[in-house]
Amino acid sequence: MRKRCLAIPFACLLATVLPAQTQVDSLRAIVRSADEDTSLVMVYRQLFKALYEVDKRDEMLEVAEKGLALSRMLDFTKGIDLFIYYKASALDVLGRGHEAIPLYEEGVKVAQELGDPVVMADYYGSIGLAYYALGDFDKALENYTKAHDIYEQEKALEPLAKMLNNIAVIYRLQSRYERAVEIYQQSFQLKKQLGDSLGMAASLQNLGVVYGHQNLLPKAVESLEQGLALFRQLGAQNDVAGCYLSLGEVYYKAGNWSAAKAVLDNAFVILEKSPSPEYHPQTLFYLGKVEAKQGKAQAALSFLEKSLQLSRQYGQKDNVLRGLLELSKLENQLGRSARAYLLMEQAIALKDSLTEEKRLSLQEEMQARFNVGQKENELKISQLELSQRTLERNWLMAGAGLLVMLAVSIFYAFRNKLRLNKRIAEHQAEIQQQRIRQLEQENQLTALCSMLEGQEQERSRIAGDLHDSLGGLLASIKSHFNAARQPNAEADIFEKTNTMLDGAATEVRRISHNMMPRALTLSGLKGALEDLAQDLERQGLSCNLELVGLDDLPLEPARSVMAYRIVQELTHNAMKHAQATHLLLQAIQHEGRLTLLVEDDGKGFNVEAARQKNGIGLSSIESRVQFLKGEIEWDSVSGEGTTVSVSFPLNG
Repeated sequence: MRKRCLAIPFACLLATVLPAQTQVDSLRAIVRSADEDTSLVMVYRQLFKALYEVDKRDEMLEVAEKGLALSRMLDFTKGIDLFIYYKASALDVLGRGHEAIPLYEEGVKVAQELGDPVVMADYYGSIGLAYYALGDFDKALENYTKAHDIYEQEKALEPLAKMLNNIAVIYRLQSRYERAVEIYQQSFQLKKQLGDSLGMAASLQNLGVVYGHQNLLPKAVESLEQGLALFRQLGAQNDVAGCYLSLGEVYYKAGNWSAAKAVLDNAFVILEKSPSPEYHPQTLFYLGKVEAKQGKAQAALSFLEKSLQLSRQYGQKDNVLRGLLELSKLENQLGRSARAYLLMEQAIALKDSLTEEKRLSLQEEMQARFNVGQKENELKISQLELSQRTLERNWLMAGAGLLVMLAVSIFYAFRNKLRLNKRIAEHQAEIQQQRIRQLEQENQLTALCSMLEGQEQERSRIAGDLHDSLGGLLASIKSHFNAARQPNAEADIFEKTNTMLDGAATEVRRISHNMMPRALTLSGLKGALEDLAQDLERQGLSCNLELVGLDDLPLEPARSVMAYRIVQELTHNAMKHAQATHLLLQAIQHEGRLTLLVEDDGKGFNVEAARQKNGIGLSSIESRVQFLKGEIEWDSVSGEGTTVSVSFPLNG
């Protein structure tokens, strides 16, 4: 918790020498008898700190609110600054970070009035952390950058090094790896200058993780082992376990199962003695994946189930979702389809819940902003009423007439200001709605353009089939007919011609099936997918098809065609590019949504690199998903295969 350099009353100094709970009781007694002045503000400050020591979170928030209200009433700027931060911190501790953001923003203004740029930077950093927790990385980066610029200007090196690390984390999560490496290296050099060995070790660990994402295995291992050595020297066992975990992830993604197992076992030994919410569930998760890769299914299940249990215990919903998906995949491989389906259902329900929670968090943030503004207005009204009562006493001595005129002037001015504020707010809301509509139209236009590009590619492929395959056959047939008219024609010329005609008919059926499968018209999406799976089997690709809830699928024909095209393109990629030998194809209808999953055992690919190349195949798939108002998730690891999950509403 950040320290503030404010004077402490004598009573508070006496309280600091007492045990924590006794100190709390003593300070409560002082609060009950103290006058409402700046000394009481400082008593609230000391009481807040004492409650923090005994972890009484709800009462911390109550004391912070009282201290802030008293500071506002006294117009005590330093107290306002202090208790804005205390109240926001208490909200953060209570898991109500969305309510803390407007308070931190108010704190920036107060720090600006006090002329304290470093405190302003502290507030910007706190705002960034709150947005990071809410998953809004763009706003987190915006506020981190503001804090960084102030720290750099004020030469506040220690917080600057920490802020560089926070900025690099955002770049890493946004897959901007080169920029992340650059910022982590700056942070490392600054921590080295400050002699911060623990910070240096953390930067080395972070660099190793980013190198792993870039598939730079030697650099990743070198950086992580340097960080590991520093953590060991410092006796930071929890961080040693975290570094082992990072090494395990790097080895796993590189396909080196034995090396991954060795370092993950080291992390496991440490964490079994001293569990860590940050690293324990993750270590068990990767141990489960490694055991599965080595064919030890029961050991894999044990690790994954324990990881899932700890993730639920620690309230880590993202880790719970990932664990459910991995367990479902493993159960399916073991042939326990019913168990796999149950786990998949739980995963889908959790994903929907996380999406709804994010929406509610943003809504609550806007409500919190409104509440803060409303409280400010109420405070201004209270201050205005206080001033008016004072003026009333003075003007009664000078004359009631002047008092009436002044009161009327104040009333009309205040009413006009409220009307103006209301008009401005309505105008801003209308502009925001127009901007949202514009962005939606732009997104729809982009999706349509990408779909048109995909359709042009499809036409080109069909034209190639007609020219190269069917055209060649017809030319050969014509040549055979001409030869048959010659007196000395071969005896079996008609038989050869008849065989070629059969081949031409087969090609026509194949091309027409690719353009619009007949099963899609007759039997809907279910029949088309069954035909597609049979066709893949005939082409030599082992295909496991699982359809759930597709017997009475309430899906419009146009949307069925779009869904079929997505699956068709994904399976085509698995055969042509991934060189897969086995394919898992799932289609599940659940609570008004259709989820399609295509998983192959091919060679995998770098999704981000493929996006940057602007390949038509990838953009065609994503544009179709966008047109269906759905979501798509790519999961591909070199040598491990590719899993693609598409989910969209049945009625878009």
